[in-house]
Amino acid sequence: MTACDEPVPAAPASRAAEAAADAEKTVRRDLSLYNNGLAVGVLGGAVTSVALPSLALFTLKATPMEMSVLYAAQRFPPAVTALFAGAMVDRHRKLGLLTWGKAAGGLLLLVVPVTAMTGSLSLVVLCVIAFALAAVNDVSSTAGISYLPSLARGQNLAAANSRMGALFSFTDAAGSYLASGLIAVLGTSRAILADVASYFIAAVCMAKIRTPEPAPEPRPADSTLLREIKEGLGYTRRHPVIRPLVLSNTALALAMTAWDVLFLIYVVRQLNWSPVVLAVVMGCASVGGVAGALAGRRLAEPRGARWGVGPLLLCALALQPLALAPVLFAEPGLLWQVVIGACVTFRFAGATAHGSNQRSVRQSVCDPQYQGRQQSIGTWITFGPRFLSALAAGALVGVIGLKPAMVIAAVATASGFVVLVFSPVRRLRAMPTPAGA
Repeated sequence: MTACDEPVPAAPASRAAEAAADAEKTVRRDLSLYNNGLAVGVLGGAVTSVALPSLALFTLKATPMEMSVLYAAQRFPPAVTALFAGAMVDRHRKLGLLTWGKAAGGLLLLVVPVTAMTGSLSLVVLCVIAFALAAVNDVSSTAGISYLPSLARGQNLAAANSRMGALFSFTDAAGSYLASGLIAVLGTSRAILADVASYFIAAVCMAKIRTPEPAPEPRPADSTLLREIKEGLGYTRRHPVIRPLVLSNTALALAMTAWDVLFLIYVVRQLNWSPVVLAVVMGCASVGGVAGALAGRRLAEPRGARWGVGPLLLCALALQPLALAPVLFAEPGLLWQVVIGACVTFRFAGATAHGSNQRSVRQSVCDPQYQGRQQSIGTWITFGPRFLSALAAGALVGVIGLKPAMVIAAVATASGFVVLVFSPVRRLRAMPTPAGA
């Protein structure tokens, strides 16, 4: 064998290219695991979103005020946990918090079908489990959303959010229709076992992710959770883009929480819907979500001087009260079920287009060291007060009646548009350049 026959060592550039290709392949695989794990969770969660209120309304015969208490229990935890969740997420590896949060959620939710099968289910049990599950989900959700920029960077982040929104909306639709079948075949409480399984499947998917996650930013020796929360609050308050987006989301969330409580009471008590009809119509929300997610990113692209991200967000918010108005005139029967299904579809098409794009804007403009905290602060401000809105909706029914309370909630959904139209966000045309890119 001559010297000419000896193998030539690979050039450093070639080895670097191969390493980069392998890393990209790993990221694609892990992004698929991430999306699939969360999508399975959405699929199971859609079943519970139908089964849990159905248990309260049909099995436990909950009153309007008791339904408000159940909704409040589901929505109160962010008011307590969100700020601490964000600081924890910025201190620790986000993927680990996401994985363990999914496993803990599955164990908590398992209590509902077990107590139902043993005859010990009560509204108190539902409220306690709903409260604890929401607290765990708040931490894992903050970790999950904050972890995404570690997988999809730069210009790929908006595309990843858009695809994720479409996938989640599709699985949410499938989950709503799956709920109707499972409830019809297995019963309401046993149908929740599908969501229990989804939590554990999601945890397994997250445990298989191998893409290296950047280490958390080092903290000063004297740094505390409270100090870091205060820093995050100041950052969010001063940011000219994140602040109005969070306030707009809050205004819309408060109004929609009140509407959702009243809507369920309205269609079950006055329109005589069954759990199956309720599940089918709720599935329309996810169909609209798929359309909104797929169209939202394309519509957000600049098209002349009058279109782009800002105008899309405003149009999506303006669609909300318009989509609710026909529901106020509904009567029992198939025709109005179809009309309400169409309204739900359009409403959630706008909501998903708005949600995925505003999330991309916030992630792009945010300093990486504040990703967890800006997400959790947004959750705290937006979702923390929703329990008050749920309780107020139930109280308002007792004072002025169901239909007038629904009118007030429908009009209030325009408040998200009003907040955003007077902010710098309306002038956004292209998606902002990611911070630190």
